[in-house]
Amino acid sequence: MKLFRFFQKYLPYFICLVFIIAFSTLSIIRHNHYESYGFDLGINDQVVWEYSKFREPVTTIDHAAFESKLDIHIELVYALISPFYWIWSDPRMLLLLEVVFVCTSGLAIYLLAKKYKLHEWLQIVLLISYLMFYGVQNALWFDVHSATFATAFLAWFIYFLISGKKKLTILFFVLAITAKENIAGLTFLISVVYFITTRKKIAIAYALSSIAYLGFVFGVYFPFLVEGGYKFANSNGLLTKLDPALMFNSIEKRHVYLYTLLSNGFLPLLNPLYLIPPLGDLASYFLLAQNKVSGAQGLFLHYRVTLAPLMSFATIATIAKYKKLNSKKIALYLLFCILLAQYLLHLPLSYLSKSWFWTETPAVKNINTVLEHLPKDASVVAQDNILPHVSQREKIYMLWPNQKDFEENSPCGEPTCDWFRWFKNPEYMVVDTSNHWDIRHLVTERDPYIRGIKNLEKEKVISVYKRSGTATLYKVNRNPEE
Repeated sequence: MKLFRFFQKYLPYFICLVFIIAFSTLSIIRHNHYESYGFDLGINDQVVWEYSKFREPVTTIDHAAFESKLDIHIELVYALISPFYWIWSDPRMLLLLEVVFVCTSGLAIYLLAKKYKLHEWLQIVLLISYLMFYGVQNALWFDVHSATFATAFLAWFIYFLISGKKKLTILFFVLAITAKENIAGLTFLISVVYFITTRKKIAIAYALSSIAYLGFVFGVYFPFLVEGGYKFANSNGLLTKLDPALMFNSIEKRHVYLYTLLSNGFLPLLNPLYLIPPLGDLASYFLLAQNKVSGAQGLFLHYRVTLAPLMSFATIATIAKYKKLNSKKIALYLLFCILLAQYLLHLPLSYLSKSWFWTETPAVKNINTVLEHLPKDASVVAQDNILPHVSQREKIYMLWPNQKDFEENSPCGEPTCDWFRWFKNPEYMVVDTSNHWDIRHLVTERDPYIRGIKNLEKEKVISVYKRSGTATLYKVNRNPEE
């Protein structure tokens, strides 16, 4: 009996540990195999590295080099976690931190279910369901994002809000809204739902604080303190083109609703009030950033991660409302639903069972070889999937595919040749032309990429410094736009 109680007490922590190991393995091996990107791991690694050295968070990798990251997003979480780089200054530390923050926030969901006095099986299944949610898996697989850290803070904010622990609620409220500029919209909606269901005045305080923060960010900070304003607003302004049809006008968006509800057994449909925060989250991408964030309109990448705590909250509240749902059978039903979503979407956790995931291609060894010859502090321009491996330096630039017109002496024999552009005058360039890479890694098709490299060589813009197989470290002689 004592052994059973011990097992029961520590089972949630064991589950979180298993998921930490699984997700850490996924993200670190993916990175080691050069499948991570300058967008977003390289940029965020550079930013955290600069914070750790008490420097301004200037990114040289982004579209506009030498721009403060705070002009693009308000993501103070990166300053918060930067001291971890004093222990291990490496992008893999950032990947590990993201995994640990999110997986341990699963305990907030477990404790919330316990607070609502749900069946013991439901408490465990809801924890597993949260960590297996498609948005969580895709976010932890796909590099590092402030929204993922914000998700962890949101889970704890919801738990402490319901538990009535004022100081901890305030702490995680502040952490959540300052992790990403749009999160205050979610804390506002959570607070509104909480007030409607409890009539507790403290909810009004959080709602008003959320509105005040949003007003400052989008009414003062970006319009008046950042040149060019908010870069992710619709072309005519943030609150333009608010057509309700945009919430459902593509198969990708409809899939979002389907798999979000499936992952929670469709139970929140029985308690529509709690669907307001998830719908608000989707509206921020489907309506407010419709024209600027095209990748946020579907199931994949990291954009659906914030749905995880919102839908878990809705599911828990629904089960608590309808007592007949509070049973072992519903726990098994929810477990079946999350496993079905895993099977149908072939989510990242399944990659651990695939031989291709564990296989290191020859390109990896080639790139590692040439990078050994890159001086530690040298400025460098590199292709997208190599950037995160050299991002802890002051001057590192994205290699942007381009074309250039030649009136005479064309290196390709045509008036217009495949070409590249980059910022400033880096000392070195690193590329790999292995057929393992595609447009995701090269930012263009492989054939024009290779032609562009050859044209740069012919024009003596670059010269070979070290070569290993398909990987090459070049010495940069001049900027290609000169």
